Amino acid sequence: MNKDIKIIAHRGGAGMGGTENTLDAFENAIQLGVDMVEFDVRKTLDNKLVVYHDSQIEGRAISETSYEELQSIAEKNGFRIPTFLEVIKLCHNRVFMDIEIKETGYEYRIVKIVKKLLDYNEYSIKSFYDITPYRIKEFDPNIEVGLLLGRDDADFKMRCNEVFPGRRLKACHADFVSPHPVLMRCGFTRRMRHAGFPVYVWTVNKSFLIKFFIKHSKVAGLITDRPDRMKDILKKLKEKSK
Repeated sequence: MNKDIKIIAHRGGAGMGGTENTLDAFENAIQLGVDMVEFDVRKTLDNKLVVYHDSQIEGRAISETSYEELQSIAEKNGFRIPTFLEVIKLCHNRVFMDIEIKETGYEYRIVKIVKKLLDYNEYSIKSFYDITPYRIKEFDPNIEVGLLLGRDDADFKMRCNEVFPGRRLKACHADFVSPHPVLMRCGFTRRMRHAGFPVYVWTVNKSFLIKFFIKHSKVAGLITDRPDRMKDILKKLKEKSK
């Protein structure tokens, strides 16, 4: 059994109730005792960095909406969208941050902020775009970066490259890899571990899958909407193994 597997709260624990990617969600995850919180960063029309997953809100692109307008829409729906700065200040010295950059072009801004406010051992940065970890490593080779795999729009060639991502990981200077469970085939974890890349799987919510990865896999962590469920499963399995 993989007792050291990390519990990573996807968007702060999107399946535990409340609204994902909010300060309340991250606070709840911290109080639960997760190992990491995962969240998404986007840029608004007026260059505010905000923590929000979708590219649109009520049909309006985040990148084409000002922060004030974005907040007004969110508040009408009963929640508040935090800035990137607010989230890292909340999590600083409390929980490890798994930061996903949803677009390219503002990597350096992210680096400047985290280097000013955080220690290297408090965060990692990842993206579906190979250029993002590559650029971040050019800015600062000490920052831990990763490559996300499992894009919805992947064609056959891209999917093959995701199942066998070794060259991509080396080319973009990734330190870890974060695949969707569908890619976990052909000895994926064994190959990645042999090449020196820890594996963090997204998004694992079903109990049987959580149990499978804990019992039979050497992955470094599971990114889950239900960190409460994973924590409970881990506790019960550890008790049985005593």
